[in-house]
Amino acid sequence: MNFKIIMQKLLGFYFNLLSFVYPKKLKKDGFLLFCNPFARKVKPHQLEFLQKGMSEVLDLEGFQIQTYKWGSGSKKILLIHGWSSHSFRWKNYIEHLLKNDFTVYALDAPAHGLSSGKSIHVVLYAKVIDAFLKMNSEISFIISHSIGGFATTYFLDHYKTHNLEKVVIMGAPGEASDFFDFYKQTLGLTTKSLQLIIDEFHAQLGKTPSYFSSARFAESITIPALIVHDKNDLATNYNYSIRLNKHWKNSELILTEGLGHDLKSKELIKKVTDFIKN
Repeated sequence: MNFKIIMQKLLGFYFNLLSFVYPKKLKKDGFLLFCNPFARKVKPHQLEFLQKGMSEVLDLEGFQIQTYKWGSGSKKILLIHGWSSHSFRWKNYIEHLLKNDFTVYALDAPAHGLSSGKSIHVVLYAKVIDAFLKMNSEISFIISHSIGGFATTYFLDHYKTHNLEKVVIMGAPGEASDFFDFYKQTLGLTTKSLQLIIDEFHAQLGKTPSYFSSARFAESITIPALIVHDKNDLATNYNYSIRLNKHWKNSELILTEGLGHDLKSKELIKKVTDFIKN
């Protein structure tokens, strides 16, 4: 048994003990764990690239959100990164989009990159997207990845005052409840412990995990979407994107092979750009 597994089991034992002796603390700590991305720090070579596009800091609900802007093309696009990531993940996309007459915007989610905070969830991420689009109403397109794609789908269902014309959803999860199943299995949580954490989730977000379903959100969305997923994605199952495509009336689906969760290739970048442009 390696060190990581030992730590996971110890944390699970701690949570299970709290469920009996201090359930209120379990609720708080369990919810924070669920929302903690344990994001990687920005490396020097990444910072060098990001600094070229560094723009204003958005202050939202106590979070300082670092935003970026590259270029001055006629088409305006916002890039939304995923879990435990930051805006540098879009470097190859940014460079290609700049060559195709785009002004490229990006932002680091709360608790990611150069933004402040220690936690993130879909409702908060959608608020950030909404606030940024209200500040930059000329933006017509979004490309999103992973949890950023889930947040974008939630945003489009819950916020209607925007000028978006097309969106791209890449490698996105489909159900919040899956994260709880993952933590229960990984940490060895008891049913009682898990239920206490779910209760706190409901108290904080006003909905149970089962409410947060990308397929449900997609049913109200009418703008065109390109949905992309890799069949070898080990982080999120591509069947979620097949289902999302069925529920999103005006959507196209691309299933790749061999690109994994990152979905980075020159060919795919071109396909995504062509979808946005045409």
